[in-house]
Amino acid sequence: MLVSKLPAGNGAVDTVKWNVYGEPDTLDPRNAVNYGNGQIVRNMCEGLFKMDEKFNVTGNLASSHEQVSPTELKLTIRDGVKFWDGKALTAEDVAYSLERSAAEDSVVSFGFIFVEDINVSGPMEVTVTFSRPDANFLSSLASIAGVIIEKDWAQKTGDKVGTPTGGLMCSGPYEFGSWRSGSGITIERNDAYWNTALQPQTKRIDFSFISDDTALAQALDAGEIDGAYELPPSTIAKLSKSKTGRVVFGPSTQSTAISVANPGTPLADAKLREAFHRALDRESIAKVIFSGAAEPNYTELTPATWPNAERELYQPAYDKWVKARSYDPEAAKKLVEESDYDGQTLVLAIMAGDQTASRVAQLVQQQAKAIGVKVEIQTMQALVFDQAGYDASKRKGIDLIYSSSFNTRQEPLEPLGYDLLPDQPYNYTNFDVPEVTKLLHDARSSFDAKERAELIVEAQEIYEPKNGLISLVSNNTATFLNNRLSGAITSFAYWSMPQMGYIGAAK
Repeated sequence: MLVSKLPAGNGAVDTVKWNVYGEPDTLDPRNAVNYGNGQIVRNMCEGLFKMDEKFNVTGNLASSHEQVSPTELKLTIRDGVKFWDGKALTAEDVAYSLERSAAEDSVVSFGFIFVEDINVSGPMEVTVTFSRPDANFLSSLASIAGVIIEKDWAQKTGDKVGTPTGGLMCSGPYEFGSWRSGSGITIERNDAYWNTALQPQTKRIDFSFISDDTALAQALDAGEIDGAYELPPSTIAKLSKSKTGRVVFGPSTQSTAISVANPGTPLADAKLREAFHRALDRESIAKVIFSGAAEPNYTELTPATWPNAERELYQPAYDKWVKARSYDPEAAKKLVEESDYDGQTLVLAIMAGDQTASRVAQLVQQQAKAIGVKVEIQTMQALVFDQAGYDASKRKGIDLIYSSSFNTRQEPLEPLGYDLLPDQPYNYTNFDVPEVTKLLHDARSSFDAKERAELIVEAQEIYEPKNGLISLVSNNTATFLNNRLSGAITSFAYWSMPQMGYIGAAK
């Protein structure tokens, strides 16, 4: 059974110790797109809209909105909100923050590709105009893309925003405390937080950066750390037996894949890519390596990504790929023979210390060898590996990269846009198919959910054979929480929420 939230906590807690997998490279909201830094940031920095544990989106720093026309959106900014330094939230702060998110050096700029202007149109009003309708924009403001920081502070802080020395200035339920490089990050409760419906029971959160699976399991089981999200699968069996805390599985929009890391590698050959699809035993990967906390996945989109109301439109198209990419080593061998592959060694990059990635990579290596393809595994230090996720210079010499990715919400256009549209940070192979771009843009401009789904499915028929992503599994969120605590959000919605604000003493 998947659980979205544990029963509410029942009392005050002085300190909670929580682990994120590896030290963040930045806390600048617009670039905090990895598991750890995004989680930490969302406890401090709020969006114009908010999400609950079931992925429902409602107003937050935007108290209301008006879709004046298909290409004009007015946002009314909530009165009475203050940043940690006591300064009031203004429309200027909102416009400035959205412009930062839309800038070319922002990882989340994809959310603003149809935005033409962002203007302060009243004392507490911001108007966004679009070059074409964008049905996806409003809900994206509940994600990292819609996070607001203080304009004056950010301009003074410059390129130190989100660094150990620069910190942050936001309005959320926790304030930036300190960042001890190589050791930990501390956030402290904002006792002047404006939202009386969410008053955190925990005064202080100490985040650690353990990225070794064995060390993390030992620290959680010993009670040295109170909790962690995205438990490495290698730790689940041990921690499920822990008397110190419990493991909880929650619904998630996450997936695991290996991706072609650069254009021009031998994997530019579609037959070689399809050979990998047929050679990989996804059922075994899900059951054995992920300890049952995952399901086989056969396309770029995972079923958990589909909006519930349109599942009947997505399912038949997905089933087609399940059949076409079923585990079949003999079919994979034939595809290799038909390809242009001539015995080159392919380099597969994983993060050092990630035992799950190591086990998956070894299986990929073995099953590739069985069909006549050589794969070499290359480990990268955690920080460099994180940066390689969006910085092409860190992927030089790599053919494949192990990746765990996610949607912030049930919206297929989010991962497809990041991965398949030209000039996006996760478009590793420079994928550029005008027909796919048009279909995805048309889907994004449609306010009709059924039409949007039909256009996405049509695009899928074109991009799946050409795409550089080799899907493996769709994941559940695996959370460990010490028995002294309760209230944790256990669905992947935690990543877009001030999730530490819900944790308190267990009853």
